[in-house]
Amino acid sequence: MFSPRFTTALLLSASTLACAAPSLSDVLSTTANLSSLNALLTARLPDVLKMLEGYDSNTNPVTLIAPSNDAFLRLPDTPLLGPAFSDNDTVQINNFMLYHVVPGLHPSTSLNKDGSFQFLDTMLTSNNWTNVTGGQRVGAVLQGDAPPIVVFTSGLSTRSVVTNQDIEFTGGILHIVDAFAVPPMPYVYNADQYNLAYPEDAVLSFTGALYSQPSNLSLATIVNTTSDLTLFVPSNIAMELASEFLAFIPPTALQELLSYHIVHGADGPLYSSNFTDGTQATTLQGTSITLFFTGGGYFVNSARIIASDILLANGVMHVIDNVLTPDKDSVQPNATTYTQLPVLPTTMVAGDMFNSSAAPFTTFMPDIVSTVTSTSSDSVSGGGGATATTTGFDATSTGKKSGADGLRQTAHVGVVGTVCVFALLIGAGLFWTL
Repeated sequence: MFSPRFTTALLLSASTLACAAPSLSDVLSTTANLSSLNALLTARLPDVLKMLEGYDSNTNPVTLIAPSNDAFLRLPDTPLLGPAFSDNDTVQINNFMLYHVVPGLHPSTSLNKDGSFQFLDTMLTSNNWTNVTGGQRVGAVLQGDAPPIVVFTSGLSTRSVVTNQDIEFTGGILHIVDAFAVPPMPYVYNADQYNLAYPEDAVLSFTGALYSQPSNLSLATIVNTTSDLTLFVPSNIAMELASEFLAFIPPTALQELLSYHIVHGADGPLYSSNFTDGTQATTLQGTSITLFFTGGGYFVNSARIIASDILLANGVMHVIDNVLTPDKDSVQPNATTYTQLPVLPTTMVAGDMFNSSAAPFTTFMPDIVSTVTSTSSDSVSGGGGATATTTGFDATSTGKKSGADGLRQTAHVGVVGTVCVFALLIGAGLFWTL
């Protein structure tokens, strides 16, 4: 007859075995909606699967953003990923899958209850695809209520909505999503896509200004090659308001002014999750900008942030409604008006009609973005058609556009278009290489 102590130990052992998490391979092979991911990892990316199986949920866990079978069906129209999968480019597919692996445990319960974003490091560290210290970021947020849904955001404002969350395996947890995460692209590509989606708040003017002096593209080079950048990009209307001033300042002064909109942070890019009232950051120009939170919105000096967290290959960009200048850094924002008064001299007055295309420097836009085409889609989370990929830019319910929300514009990039963007940047010395 067994002693009570032995019986208790036996029961505890049996309980532990019964509650032990399955291996990742077991989860993939027994979850119907992950059969495509299972086939990909076992047949084409066995090294990635082996790596994931090597993690331990207790000592060295990871969180896997697991694309569903539906996500695989949408691959032909998914920017960047579609051509790589079509060509069976396992090197690139390997990198794309690493963008879906987040170090540490990140269950749905760890996300901010107030609906604010967290930006998480991923294992995508290849210099061909990212120049962000610690690995390219992916956004994570709870949206809606009763119950809220988990959404991961990535390049081109792709929304990957979690359809099944917090599935445990021996190496950590996984969340099943309805769309692949897309690695962020360089600034000029993102600017072009934002212009297509939001012509009323386009950023052609600032981008053109970076390229307006062909004999001196040093700042354009910095914007496309330097790691961990944060860009506060004035909209075309903001630039048009200051067009007469900008037209007559010397080239060196223009470079100084543009540099005042760019931050290179020792602690990485400044995402909205880093914003606090009174935060100061030193710009490339050498003086500081100040972030304010007032009236339910964020401001940089006196400029309102009208679109936030548009992920870049080497950082992040936020669109603002005013041109910044270090000479007016003490001007405070007026939260009672949505559009802030310009701080640079202007001859335009209230009631004037603005023409975004009339903003200065728009003729200097680089040609490297001309290979991109776009179509529109109506679905926020994908829908049933293959063209309804969850990429683009749209507005939040509060009216503030965010690179981390919504779908209006779907970017379709063929093999030629994708290769051209990177090849031309590299050839011009405007993108990093290995």
